[in-house]
Amino acid sequence: MNDPLVSLITPTYNRAYIIKNAIDSVINQTYPNWELIIVDDGSTDNTKEVVKSYQDQRIRYHKQNNQGPAKARNRAGRLAKGKWIAYIDSDNELLPNYLDTMFKWLRDYPKAIFAFPRAHRTLELYENGKLVKEIDGSNDTPTSLTIHDIFMKNLHVETNGFMHLKTIFDEGIAWDGNLHGMEDWEFAMQIGEKHPDGFLYVPVVLYRYHQRYGTDGLVSNSTYEDWAVTFEKIYQKHKSDKMLKGQQWYPQRVKKWSNLQKEYEAGKRPPYYLHYFQDSQII
Repeated sequence: MNDPLVSLITPTYNRAYIIKNAIDSVINQTYPNWELIIVDDGSTDNTKEVVKSYQDQRIRYHKQNNQGPAKARNRAGRLAKGKWIAYIDSDNELLPNYLDTMFKWLRDYPKAIFAFPRAHRTLELYENGKLVKEIDGSNDTPTSLTIHDIFMKNLHVETNGFMHLKTIFDEGIAWDGNLHGMEDWEFAMQIGEKHPDGFLYVPVVLYRYHQRYGTDGLVSNSTYEDWAVTFEKIYQKHKSDKMLKGQQWYPQRVKKWSNLQKEYEAGKRPPYYLHYFQDSQII
């Protein structure tokens, strides 16, 4: 592996106020052979101007009508020139040694098809645009992890820092744009079912992940029922997977979120994002 090109993918929507942090974290990589593909998913703010203010020719900007982050990632994947694909969302940051460290581990495990690193994960509660409380959620990225843990939903599977060979797109694997959240988990399941021996976990903290509550993110604008429906869709899509044998999250989590929705409608629960922040457990 001689410093292969890696295509970093960032979907974004109305994140002009924060996207510079993600872009700078890519530019500051100690590994130089990268391209950054930013797919603007129909922003109405000045995201384009912010991105175009960078003169680095490795940064490529594309805009599309609003279709959601999954379809934005699929488009970027089709445009990618790299042997490897990696992801960084527009409100998070890679640590400077992210790429160098990932490739060091990949060189030692030549069977690798896809890989996850650890994260420094914070849960952040905002009110009227101001941070009012913060919780360290780094335990959701453990020191050891197996492909079995992914299918059993024993962790918070995350897009940021996720790497895979570009060739998986040629196998018909793609981000599912019909899901409301957890498309990163479902995408990993697609790869893992075909390549269970191709999974590599890098137990090194290599990015900062901010799970923000009360802002413009997915979690802040979700309902309990959204998650019940999403778990149902993912199970129905993967119920025949060999790797899913022995799972215990279905139908329990569908029932859990459906019941919480009823409690919310009865005035016995706060909005979803407040419940999740206070509970701070794996979805």
